[in-house]
Amino acid sequence: MLDKFIPKNFFYFLDLIRFNNPIGFLLLMWPCWFGLAYSNKSYNDLFYLYILFFFGSFLMRSAGCIINDLIDIKIDSKIMRTYRRPLASKKINILNAIIFLFVLLLLSFAILIQFSILTIIIGLLSVPIIILYPLMKRVTYWPQLVLGIVFSWGVLITSFELYGGIKLDYFLLYLACIFWTLSYDTIYAYQDRNDDISNNVKSTAVLLGEKGKLFVRFSYFCMLSIISYLSWKSSENLASLGVIIVILIGINIIINKWQPHSTESSNYYFRQNNLLGGVIFLYLLFF
Repeated sequence: MLDKFIPKNFFYFLDLIRFNNPIGFLLLMWPCWFGLAYSNKSYNDLFYLYILFFFGSFLMRSAGCIINDLIDIKIDSKIMRTYRRPLASKKINILNAIIFLFVLLLLSFAILIQFSILTIIIGLLSVPIIILYPLMKRVTYWPQLVLGIVFSWGVLITSFELYGGIKLDYFLLYLACIFWTLSYDTIYAYQDRNDDISNNVKSTAVLLGEKGKLFVRFSYFCMLSIISYLSWKSSENLASLGVIIVILIGINIIINKWQPHSTESSNYYFRQNNLLGGVIFLYLLFF
C-alpha cells in the first residue's frame, strides 16, 4: 500500500543504510552507553548524552554503511548475501549515494558539536579509520580488529567528554569492547566465509577456519574478564562476580550451539549480541 504513495527510491535508500537491520547501530551505540553507565555521574546529568549517542550512532552507522558499500561495490556483487544491496544491484547510483552520505555526515557533525572541543577532535579522529575499514579485508585477515577499534570509539569519546581525557578504566573498557567486536564480527564473518575465500576476501573466519569457536570463546572471556575487574574495582560487590559467571556460562552454551558452517546459525548468534550489549549495560549501571 505504501508503494502507491512513496517512491521506490525511498525504500532503496532505507536499504542502503540497513534501516530494517538496526543491530549495527545498536552495536555501535552500546560502547558509548557502557562508558556512560560506568561513570560516577548521576543518570539525570547523563540523560542528554544518552540521547545524543543514540542518534549519533544511528547516523554514523548509516554513513558507515554507505562508505562500505561504495568501496565494496564490486565485491558485494559477487557475494550471495550482499549482491542485492542497492549500490551493488545499481538500484541507487553512486552520485546519489554520495549526496546522501554527505547529508548524514553533516547531521552527525551537528550532533558532535554538542560536545566539548576536545571531544569533537577525538570524534573526528575516528573518521579516517571508518574510511579505511572496508579496505582492510583486502590486505589483512584482521579487519574485525579494525572494526573493533572504530566501533568501540564511543568509550573514548565518553571518557573525554566526562573527564577531559582517557582514564585508565576507560582504556580497559575500550579494550573489552574491542574483544567483544572480535567475537561477534567473527561470528558474522562466517556467513560469507566460502564466498570470501572464492573472491580473495580476508577475515578472521577465513583465517581461523575450524578454530573459530575457540577464538570467539577466548575473545568473549577476555571481554568479560576486563568488565568484571572494572565492576569489582568500582563496587567491590561479590554479587557482580556471580553475575559475570552466569553470563559466561550463558555465552559458553550459545557458542556450543553455534554452527559456523551454517549461514543462518551465524546470523542468529551474531544478532544475540544486541541482547548481550543490553545485559552488559545494565550490569555496569548497577555494579
